[in-house]
Amino acid sequence: MKSYQIMFNQELISYDVYFKNMKSIRIRVKEGRIQVSAPYYTPISFIEENLYKYQDKLLPQLKKYVPYAIYQNQGYVMIYEKKYTLSVRDVQIMKCQIHEDVLYVYHSRIQDCVEMYLKKILMDYLQEKIIEYLAYDFDLDMPLIEIKKYKGRWGSCFYKDNKVTFNLSLIHLSKDLIDYVIVHELAHFLQANHSHLFYQEIEKRMPDYKQRQKRLKEIHI
Repeated sequence: MKSYQIMFNQELISYDVYFKNMKSIRIRVKEGRIQVSAPYYTPISFIEENLYKYQDKLLPQLKKYVPYAIYQNQGYVMIYEKKYTLSVRDVQIMKCQIHEDVLYVYHSRIQDCVEMYLKKILMDYLQEKIIEYLAYDFDLDMPLIEIKKYKGRWGSCFYKDNKVTFNLSLIHLSKDLIDYVIVHELAHFLQANHSHLFYQEIEKRMPDYKQRQKRLKEIHI
């Protein structure tokens, strides 16, 4: 990967180029940054010609991106769509505490400390909701639950191991979207693929799942 800069409307924009064994270039915005995949030896001039061509589509996507967290003193983190200001009180204890709209962080390793706290909050919610779904909607054994930092998915089901994993980024979303991901992964114990039967299983338990699915697709991970 190589990084470059280009001028859009008198604004200097950074972009990354990934040279690969492919036939044509692909341009997308991911996590507030332009990413270009291009065949080996593609001239940068040709890449930038295409970037200029699509700048009217790229710029709105760049400006729309807002990170879920900025891990620094007086930064912030989103928890269930609510914004909390980070206030660092470094006493070298891996602990966080919420008071009103402030999340107090008691360690200099801000991101590690906050993510550990977020993981506990999310795990508590996941366990509570999965127990509820198993009691009323799914005739399944309680699966092992893990939380990971995925880059391209909200969750995964390992039905042979009776395990489900969820993206830590779910903590930033509304609970109704988290619930959709939970039902989605539990439904994989009934239908391992994404067939019509799979989505029927989801719809039985969540009639408005298409609306939630659409909203989730519009949100960055």
